[in-house]
Amino acid sequence: MTTTEGMKGGGYYDEHSEYQQRTAQTAAALIEESVQAVPPPPAGSTFVIVDYGSSTGKNSIASVRSAVAAVRARERDRPVAAVHNDLPTNDWNELFANLAARPDSYLALPDPPVLPLASAISFYEPAVPAGTAHLGVSFSAAHWLRTQPDVEVDGFYFCEASGAPRAALAAQADTDWTTFLTARAADIAPGGRLLIQMVGTDVRSPVVPDVTARKLLRAMTEAARDLVDAGALDPAAFERYLLPVYARTPDEARRPIERPGPLADAFRVEVARTDPVSNPYLDQWRRDHDAAAYARSYAAFVRGFTESSLRANLFEPGGRGADTGALLDDYFARLERRFAADPEADAFEDWTLTVVLTRK
Repeated sequence: MTTTEGMKGGGYYDEHSEYQQRTAQTAAALIEESVQAVPPPPAGSTFVIVDYGSSTGKNSIASVRSAVAAVRARERDRPVAAVHNDLPTNDWNELFANLAARPDSYLALPDPPVLPLASAISFYEPAVPAGTAHLGVSFSAAHWLRTQPDVEVDGFYFCEASGAPRAALAAQADTDWTTFLTARAADIAPGGRLLIQMVGTDVRSPVVPDVTARKLLRAMTEAARDLVDAGALDPAAFERYLLPVYARTPDEARRPIERPGPLADAFRVEVARTDPVSNPYLDQWRRDHDAAAYARSYAAFVRGFTESSLRANLFEPGGRGADTGALLDDYFARLERRFAADPEADAFEDWTLTVVLTRK
């Protein structure tokens, strides 16, 4: 079963993805460093940048522009192509509208022009011709699982599982990550770099690991349980639902490359670490104390990246009577009221996992 058809389109995700944009900005120095580490391609050939899980581009266009600028700083006239990869169901019209109109678009750079391309395929498969990519980047995407998990968990998030269900989720996430990296090994030329950022789990706490979005997912679980109690949502659908996201630790990110096998021969790990990224919505609330505005922004941020999964795997199969769209509106209105009542209680906490690999 498909886990998501992509982020909420029509400009909605772009308008409410300040967190994802802030996260991508933390990789600016690593992008420049990665470009400088890639051996120059043969004279006259094209330097290819691939943006995996691009969505509608707002949060990655600036990062791709930084990569293009780094290439041009080294070789002024080097031809560059930027390939944006996402699912066929992605809002591609919005992506190319952003490329054409946004002031931070790489298309606004001086000549020679960058060639923009689209790769409409799952990033669990090779996304460009073999060995043609020199730099791969991915922001806030590689944490999505390939298929909807089929385990029993007391809540909507993997970290609430224990015992056999938790082991099954870890195994599924490991298989998916291995598949993702195997596809990148096919895409990336020798000497090329891969830079991925995704939600992560920080294990440095002396008490329990810090898991990105754990408070949020508990709030989402409780809001859905309220709909069950109100008779609007089927209890069995509620019990089955799990957001198909896995927040890996740095050790889990390194594991497929460190164990014997093709990936150990394909990649060298340069970076695998978690870093906290501050919450822009909470930062704003702490400045202005406008709880209503905070709640609207926070709920819209959550809806932008979760609606597709919730629609397909919870509210369409489990809704009782109400139109699915109306049920989603009710659900996010409940979350918004909850966020406004106590802005600190369910705040989104993020420990971004950054992984940088070199193709051997």
